Amino acid sequence: MLRTCVVYESKYGTTAEVARAFALVLGPSRMCRPEAFSEDLKSSDLFVIGTPIYNGEVVPSVRRFVETNASWLREKSVALFCTCVKLHRGRTYLTGLRAFLGEEVPAVAFGGQLRTADLDREDRNALTFYAKRTGFILQDHDLLDMKAVAAYALSLREKLEGIDQMPEEDFKARAERFLIAHSECVLATAHGTSVRATPVNYFYADGRVYIFSEGGAKFAHLVQNPRASVAIYDPRATMEEVRGMQLTGNVEVICPGDQGHKEALDLCGISKEMLASFPADLNVITITPDETVYLDTSLQNEGYAARQVLRERTFTPSPRRQSP
Repeated sequence: MLRTCVVYESKYGTTAEVARAFALVLGPSRMCRPEAFSEDLKSSDLFVIGTPIYNGEVVPSVRRFVETNASWLREKSVALFCTCVKLHRGRTYLTGLRAFLGEEVPAVAFGGQLRTADLDREDRNALTFYAKRTGFILQDHDLLDMKAVAAYALSLREKLEGIDQMPEEDFKARAERFLIAHSECVLATAHGTSVRATPVNYFYADGRVYIFSEGGAKFAHLVQNPRASVAIYDPRATMEEVRGMQLTGNVEVICPGDQGHKEALDLCGISKEMLASFPADLNVITITPDETVYLDTSLQNEGYAARQVLRERTFTPSPRRQSP
């Protein structure tokens, strides 16, 4: 699988927190400070390099790391970030690093944190001098926005996902075989701060996942947020041979009497007699995926990435279910 190396420096913890978020979102990954960087990490596919801004400057250890390793970093995918309290200057702080790596290297600034009570004597004196020289007001700041950090990390991940992808039609065929071969999944629903994961049986046909349910707490989410995700895994997998799929898409809840309810039951082989034996109304949850993530480590033997991703409409639904 594609691997990420996050190289960062941090004294008071803010840049480390941002670096940790990048490592988690972009995993599999390794984090290290510049002095701990080792030769084996050079084989990583993406390098994220982060620095705090002290007194208007990139910290020396990060600058030295980039300058020393620029020759081979220029051949890699690299992204830069800094944490600072002067966001209006933002990316200009990273201009010097981009001069070594190339102007096309993406660079972003995130709001930092400054807690004056935590400063050691040297930093307090340096910041006091900097404040007098530049007009900077030396006071506590908390500009860290982890939502912005997570969103940017996800955008980098999407760029990585374009590497070593199989042809779309081959992917669709393989994904469809996997979905047909399985019948159990975990249905994840959410609204606001509430989330729920429900193990259920499913049926796949016509580019949709069908789940039958008499009701339950998951519908409290679905009536407010018609988006859901399902996870399907192969129980025969091992640590060396991992195989699973995640689908995310729009949900339609079809109740008895609604258009399409009988067609869904027929499609899944539920007869009128079987339906009559249920003690309650049987509702149908259909999920039309617009994102399919397939993880299969054996794909690496074919020259593809173990993690394959397809967004937008993954499969073409049956014409009879399309809206006129």
